[in-house]
Amino acid sequence: VPSDLDPQTSSHHLIPLKRAYAKLRYLIDRGYTFVGHGLSNDFRIINVYVPPTQVIDTVNIFHLPNRRKIALRFLAHYLLSHSIQADVHDSIEDARTALLLYRKYLELRAEGRFHEVLEHIYEHGASVAWQVPDTR
Repeated sequence: VPSDLDPQTSSHHLIPLKRAYAKLRYLIDRGYTFVGHGLSNDFRIINVYVPPTQVIDTVNIFHLPNRRKIALRFLAHYLLSHSIQADVHDSIEDARTALLLYRKYLELRAEGRFHEVLEHIYEHGASVAWQVPDTR
């Protein structure tokens, strides 16, 4: 799948890596909270430490102990009825989707239904081999 971070193919305005690191460092140092899916891995890959109190990671929120981690695409389909990552990997779309999933989590938790829904996600995922229908 082509990436939106390739300057040759991206439809987004890209900034130099050095500037991106500086912006990230600024946000971390100011105590901003980062919401995303698989952020711990992302931060590890770019060799940046972010205090755990500043990270909300939907891959961990929507996870049961000793069970598989659920893909962003599957969660988006199941909980939001959104189709993402179909043709091109779009990191902005992924970020927006993670934020919507976090809001959904807060909603389900407030309703007292989060754990029930999470169990259903695992049941459904296993029944469809964790595949999302192709909606292209």
